[in-house]
Amino acid sequence: MEVKVLGCYGRFAPIGGATSGYLITTNSGKNIIIDLGSGCLSNLQKYIAVQDIDMIILSHLHFDHVSDIGVLKYAMGFLKVKGIQLYMPNTPKDMFNILGGGFEVNVITDKLLIEQFGLSIQFLSNHHPVETYSVWIIEDGKSLVYTSDCMTSDDILKSTACADYVIGDACVLHSDWSDKSPHVSVRMLSESVPDNCTLYLAHLTSGIENNILAEAKEYHLNAELVCDFKII
Repeated sequence: MEVKVLGCYGRFAPIGGATSGYLITTNSGKNIIIDLGSGCLSNLQKYIAVQDIDMIILSHLHFDHVSDIGVLKYAMGFLKVKGIQLYMPNTPKDMFNILGGGFEVNVITDKLLIEQFGLSIQFLSNHHPVETYSVWIIEDGKSLVYTSDCMTSDDILKSTACADYVIGDACVLHSDWSDKSPHVSVRMLSESVPDNCTLYLAHLTSGIENNILAEAKEYHLNAELVCDFKII
């Protein structure tokens, strides 16, 4: 599989940037989107047309991960696109009801396993202020984990064990972290991911990207920043 970064920032993006979103193209040519934050739909069309989307996965229903879904629905209506599969948590209910119309909706639950398009996709629940899931994808024996947003090292340890590649929640420096933070710190993420896998630092905070990378490299040698349009 090939992963293209559509948006690398958390909360909000700087000028010209986008919040969380990824396009996965399988070896069989299917196109799966994981999260579609602000600015991602425009970036997506650098690679594929709206008509070419096969599946969308929303790890949780916070705006920086889902805000372009509403715009995508306008595009689908105008282009008469139907049949896109959408996997998402069913809470918060108001967001679920708003986002789901026009898609073939499937509800994510803890440890749900999907076997489709030559992939194994499994979801594991995270601690976060809303219902949230990390996403584990295996194709041809290689595994990619998207941690999404998470609050504890246990979330990271549980979801990334034996992973080859990890796209991790890296928006809070350890000096700014507290046990009330809705996100792990960069140090906690980096210490918890297996040493032999590549850690891609994502969900970044604008303006401190270099600090995030420096902290990660203290605790994980194979750490690097993602950026919009990066190919993994």
